[in-house]
Amino acid sequence: MFKGVKGIVALTAAAVVVVAIVYAGYVSNQVRPPARQMAAASDPAARLRITLDPKNFQGNVREAYEIAERDPTLLAQLHCYCGCDKAIGHKSLLDCYRDTHGSRCEICVGEAHDAESMANRGVPVEQIRDALRARYAHGS
Repeated sequence: MFKGVKGIVALTAAAVVVVAIVYAGYVSNQVRPPARQMAAASDPAARLRITLDPKNFQGNVREAYEIAERDPTLLAQLHCYCGCDKAIGHKSLLDCYRDTHGSRCEICVGEAHDAESMANRGVPVEQIRDALRARYAHGS
């Protein structure tokens, strides 16, 4: 067959090529999520944008869902004072707009409107948190 060092080198090179071809075939046949899901998985901000479609709601509720869709980063930094954290496990005000909870809760809707209004005036998020706590922490 192969003689000497040249033969061993040729055999090794051939083996490497075969392994590379087999590996490439294996990798290309793996199930992959769509590119959109891959981008969302690698971009934390993309995951924040997951809210229900505002078009499913009306009036102030629709506006609140639009706020959540427009500025999820802001709402993700804010606490909701209606008690949904304890009752249904919400971690932030944004969570209220990932499900239908925000459509049934005046506190959630009020907080979203107030937060956006203050943010549009340039109020820092720390002060927005303080203002929401002062207004809504007692259920009003």
